[in-house]
Amino acid sequence: MHELSDGRILATLAGVRLEWWLPSGRREWAVPDEDGGREIAVTRDETTAWVSLMRPARHTRRTQSVVRLSLADGAQLDEITPAGYVSLSTVADGHPVLTPAGHWINGVPVAIGDPLRVRHARLTRFLSFVKDADTRRSQPGVAWVSTAEPQPGEASDRPAEPEETSVRRLFPYSWVPGAPHICGPGVETADGSLIHAGSVLRRRDRPGYSYVVRRDASDGTPHWLFRPDSSATALDADATTAFIACEDGEIVALGVDDGAVLWRHRLALGNLPLIPTALTVTRSGRLLIGTHDGRILLCSTTT
Repeated sequence: MHELSDGRILATLAGVRLEWWLPSGRREWAVPDEDGGREIAVTRDETTAWVSLMRPARHTRRTQSVVRLSLADGAQLDEITPAGYVSLSTVADGHPVLTPAGHWINGVPVAIGDPLRVRHARLTRFLSFVKDADTRRSQPGVAWVSTAEPQPGEASDRPAEPEETSVRRLFPYSWVPGAPHICGPGVETADGSLIHAGSVLRRRDRPGYSYVVRRDASDGTPHWLFRPDSSATALDADATTAFIACEDGEIVALGVDDGAVLWRHRLALGNLPLIPTALTVTRSGRLLIGTHDGRILLCSTTT
């Protein structure tokens, strides 16, 4: 989801490539898609938007697409077919970027599980995998948080995939040696540190398997660790507060500096409980929340 400067809202979801909502709450138009969209990157002039389309798993013959759509009527203006599965995001200067949603094999990014989705980063961040002598062929190896300078496309607002030679490993994704962690959404703070969610592999039936952590920008050392009651489905932050949407329907606000719980709220519309699947801090400082049943809620960040 994305809020434009005039208050209009863009969203992508299962079965919908892109839809446009007016500030009044009326949907102006929607572009259907067999599978739907995943991420949105609006160009700086707010006349077009790039959308990464959801496609079946990588072992099928169908390839992923990233399309550019007009915000006047949703018409497709351009299309990119990446070398492998990618995540679409926007860096701090408003430039759209593509990052590999997984690891590199023979110079090609290959998807493994969920990508490390980082919003508002100065540099693109993603997971790369390093194999050692004891790693079996079918295993991806040790996951590292890596970065690459955004690559210029054919035009300044056309995203391109990073070159493998430009990738720089920062620190292991798991700060506990040997602990297999599954990645989730994240956001970069003003000082370059990383707040991200995740879970411990094979422990979904145990309390405390999910976490939200703030990591040092240079070596990945945790500054604080919070364990929600269920997995995080989305995460975003402003200068002082990190907002976490959880799959059990809870929204949690944490202090960016110390991870202290500021408030917790169970998402509901009247007596109807809702499950948040997307969350964005808007330009006006409110929360834009997408739900499992296709609703879009514009909520206050205070309780």
